[in-house]
Amino acid sequence: MTTNAQTKPSVSFTQWCDSLSFNRFHAMVMALAALILVFDGYDAQIIAYVMPQLVKEWHLTPVEAGSMASYGFIGLMIGAAGFGTFADRLGRKKGVMIALVVFSVFSGAAYWAPNFKVFCLLRFLAGIGMGGAMPLTITLVTEFAPAKARAKAVSAMFAGFTLGWGVAALVAMVGIPALGWRMVLLFGFLPVLILPLLQKALPESVRFLASKGRHEEAILEIQRMEKAAGLPPAAWTKESFQTGPVEPGSSLTQLFSPGFSFMTPLIWATYFLNLLVVYGLATWLPSLLVKAGFSLVKSYSFGMVQAIGASLGGFLLGWMMDRFGRKSALIFAYMAGGVVVALFGTVSSNTALYIIGAATGVFVIGAQIAQHVVTGELYPTSIRSTGVGYALTAGRLGSIAGPLLGGALQMAGVTFSQYFLIFAVPSFLCAGLVYLYRVNVKDEGLETVHERLVSVEE
Repeated sequence: MTTNAQTKPSVSFTQWCDSLSFNRFHAMVMALAALILVFDGYDAQIIAYVMPQLVKEWHLTPVEAGSMASYGFIGLMIGAAGFGTFADRLGRKKGVMIALVVFSVFSGAAYWAPNFKVFCLLRFLAGIGMGGAMPLTITLVTEFAPAKARAKAVSAMFAGFTLGWGVAALVAMVGIPALGWRMVLLFGFLPVLILPLLQKALPESVRFLASKGRHEEAILEIQRMEKAAGLPPAAWTKESFQTGPVEPGSSLTQLFSPGFSFMTPLIWATYFLNLLVVYGLATWLPSLLVKAGFSLVKSYSFGMVQAIGASLGGFLLGWMMDRFGRKSALIFAYMAGGVVVALFGTVSSNTALYIIGAATGVFVIGAQIAQHVVTGELYPTSIRSTGVGYALTAGRLGSIAGPLLGGALQMAGVTFSQYFLIFAVPSFLCAGLVYLYRVNVKDEGLETVHERLVSVEE
């Protein structure tokens, strides 16, 4: 498209964003969001690797150990909803930077936790910040990415989160045997070091600024995008763009307004069930593998393999979603994920462990990455981060239930294979829920998706 503002037909801010080809600016936004998620992923997963040491040192029962992870998930739930609403009112950039500070400070402070109760409190507080970071990075990349590459862009960004899981496994494998569990928690302080970079380089969403009537700021961001992308500068003015009414702040009730009253519960149920599987496995896998006869180091290296699989799964499913549509790719991922989880209970060798572990990353965690693409597209700009935040909040209920269910199953004496058969069921249910989704998005502007949803329910 031409960048001459004097001859260019009047378009909306959102149309301008959708019409761009993927360029260096989009890559920069993705990289910054991915960097934030590296730290988020590390803090989310490191608890699984320190748990065996905490159980031993503080003499915890399986249910107590599971509840330790669940305290963090309660924080994640509150943070996702709270920061999501905050960002729809005051901005994505401001919200994500505050969230980063919160989870960095309290994650690192867990190094000094003297007992189980204090550790749980710090995990809860860190979880609030971690919970806020994810929906805001999803929203930012969704709102900047071009329509034809949106699924690939959001999925690729999530390579940062799964990389954080892999880093946690590597640090645990090397650091815990040599330095003890407390030392690996000190890495939680590292995110504060990137705050100056984010302040300088991370943009505010053009769609958000336009929706709030902050058109001059939106134009400044557009000029910044042009410069970063190497595009010829244009003399943009407010008159260059079609503008709509200023949108009000978001609220929970808007998630059930016309167009969303059917889809929102389906989205929430999908998040709940899949994150129940993800965290029911992730929290207990190191301990389960050790009990099954695999060495502690093998359980750590398995975590790295799974993280690599999740990253590859995100790329694969992102490509499939842009090529075949969101529903087809998601149904395939959830069905394959259920099969893989069921097969996990049959592993008896290191080779099988790594193959199934990688496949679990591709289809179970990869499906969750792909799910974020769908959720970020469904809601309009005025409630997008609120919608993503509350979906993640519903998912965090599954994150809480998963570790607790895992602990209860172990106390009930289920076998290794039975454990995984039980956790395969929710993945198949997720496939059924996605089948009921009202729209199958492919190469569409965000506003078009919203309009289609509203028309379906009318």
